[in-house]
Amino acid sequence: MTAVQDLVAVVDRLLAPEGGCVWNREQTHASLARYAVEESYELVDAIDAGDERELREELGDVLYQVVLHAGIADGFDLEDVAAGVRDKMIRRHPHVFGDERAETVEDVVRVWRAAKAAEKADRRSVFDGVPRAMPPMERAVKLLERLEEHGDLGAAVSAVAGSVGGAGGAGAVGGVGAEPGDGETGVVGAAGVVRHGQEARPGSSADGVDLAWGAAELERIAAARAAGIDPVASLRAAAAALEEVGRADEVGRADEVGRGDGTRRGDGTGRADETGRAEGAAGTGG
Repeated sequence: MTAVQDLVAVVDRLLAPEGGCVWNREQTHASLARYAVEESYELVDAIDAGDERELREELGDVLYQVVLHAGIADGFDLEDVAAGVRDKMIRRHPHVFGDERAETVEDVVRVWRAAKAAEKADRRSVFDGVPRAMPPMERAVKLLERLEEHGDLGAAVSAVAGSVGGAGGAGAVGGVGAEPGDGETGVVGAAGVVRHGQEARPGSSADGVDLAWGAAELERIAAARAAGIDPVASLRAAAAALEEVGRADEVGRADEVGRGDGTRRGDGTGRADETGRAEGAAGTGG
């Protein structure tokens, strides 16, 4: 048996009615969804870190999620999953497995999109198939990409600028680029209704949603893409820098505590030993 077959056998044992694991047996596709997301983020962290050993481990965790979902499914198994993606890759690469020609990356993208469009001929909108569960910025980028596929980036930016107007008129939101509190704004309430004539200030909406602010962010994302900037990667890098500065500040404060009284004291995020070095709280990360 191969290692993959061994893994399938392990999962089958975990799911066995007798002698298996009660936790695994109680799982559903819905209950496991959060773990698929978490493992994917951990995989991205490993990629960003450039650690191949960690990358291999995280790829294994993602594979386990795939095998587990296939194991609890009623209408298909892992063989069906593999066969489906195998056939899809063959269809999407007719320049490799067929007579289509693609000499450049641009040609490959064109061929891929044409093959995908043929597969998804029943879709009525360019936005069909963009997951609503994606993080907001990633989803915004994906929606912009779909617009670009059917026009150009300039048209996409214009579409963003008009998106707020379509929700109730540009005047209702004080313009796409308006800052919160500048003039009239439309705030999306819990029921999804745009309330006009309200300033976007803290507490103006029960769920804190400001349509004008969101539209302005969409414009910034579109402008970043037009400038060749990856907004998601850029924000992730900025967040990483913020974390690094914050961690350095924690260490500095822990050093001050250690120098002040020489005792082991902490600030709730870690603890300082006798020399003031910060140690992470148990159970975080990994």
